[in-house]
Amino acid sequence: MPPPADIDLYKGPVGSLRRRCPLCPSHSATSSRLLRCTGCRAFHYCSRDHQVAHRPQHKSACAKIKKARAKLDHEDHQVRDAEPDFMTPANAFETHVGSFWGIVSTRDYMRARFALAQQLLLIGTLDGVSEGFEHLRDMLRLCRSDNMGVRNIVPAVMLRLDLDQECYDFIKWWATCDPDGTYDWADMTLPYLNVHGADALEDPGFLLGRHPELNFLIALLILKLKLLVDIRNLKVTRKIFAQRPLPVELRDQIERDVVRSPLSAKLQKESYASLIKIETKLLNHCRQIGTSLVQANDHFLSNLFEPEEALSDKPDSYSHGSWEEMALAMQYSYAAWWETEGVLDLLSDARACAAWGSKPEIEDWIANKNTRKAQDPEEFLPNLGLNRIWEYLEYAIESASFLGPLHEQRSERHKIENQEGMVKLVVEVGEYYQARRDDKD
Repeated sequence: MPPPADIDLYKGPVGSLRRRCPLCPSHSATSSRLLRCTGCRAFHYCSRDHQVAHRPQHKSACAKIKKARAKLDHEDHQVRDAEPDFMTPANAFETHVGSFWGIVSTRDYMRARFALAQQLLLIGTLDGVSEGFEHLRDMLRLCRSDNMGVRNIVPAVMLRLDLDQECYDFIKWWATCDPDGTYDWADMTLPYLNVHGADALEDPGFLLGRHPELNFLIALLILKLKLLVDIRNLKVTRKIFAQRPLPVELRDQIERDVVRSPLSAKLQKESYASLIKIETKLLNHCRQIGTSLVQANDHFLSNLFEPEEALSDKPDSYSHGSWEEMALAMQYSYAAWWETEGVLDLLSDARACAAWGSKPEIEDWIANKNTRKAQDPEEFLPNLGLNRIWEYLEYAIESASFLGPLHEQRSERHKIENQEGMVKLVVEVGEYYQARRDDKD
């Protein structure tokens, strides 16, 4: 189990990234006049006193960033002022932009820049994430073929910065740029990352092929869920407006304040009936993407709800569908999951609904001896909700926008209707395995 402080690096304030003092209540002190740490240039404070007080917590991360910057400066100098020979250009920044990795002498520079970007992203502040993103984006400019896998990190970082349209365009370009495997990455005249303004509400089929990129699936799922949360907020707001009329200007301002994604500016112009249709479309997209995600890596979803082990792992390599691939994807994306308010709540509620609706699966499990031998209840029962989470996402979305009594929510009604039978079945499962353990003893 990793130290709690390490896991907390992925769990900063929920909501959009802003400059804020880490020691003020609820991180509420935000201002353009905040004092900036001159060491890492990524943290801000409301006062010198708070900067000094935070120093014990910040010192290690600050030192790592300073060290990473110094390393990058050194490697930058090595590339710009290299002694030219038959393998090394005098200045690759002038002669080999787009194909850096092909020049061996640039690789230490690229690794140093990647290491700095990782440290900045992990620190989790607006300035840190913004600068880390700029490093990653420029690394793609320097090396189009992306030999270091930078493209796997970028989409989730864009979502953290609310660059939602840019995120969608980025995913779509990489997913569609080389359909027949003939794209010449060394040809600088070919279009590169030139998808702009693609329709984020379109069907995600372009990504759901035989071997979809796990990190792209994750980012696209977060984006679609983010839009669903915004629609939920707009629906609730309009229900309240229907009961208490307000001036149009005030209503418009409130609607702008309750959504997160810049893409939702268009949703504000839609009627309530249109929002329902868009919600249904996004719900279907989430089901498709979620199903594809589970097929791509069946470790991800269960670890999303309990991410501690995955966030602390340090994989050296991975294969598709492996634990190691999942751990890296979790580390790349978990901050985006955490900071995007409402998305984990939706999935958690859907998981709970699915578990309460799994009575037939439990009955089959009890009746089937081969199934019981293959999976203990400690494994089987928690996974019930995971197996059918996408089927019940609609329940969670409907409940999230319901303003009536709790017991009348669809998810709560579903739980109550299935509770008695489920309790009996779970007890029966527990008794079966307790008897089995007693026999072994």
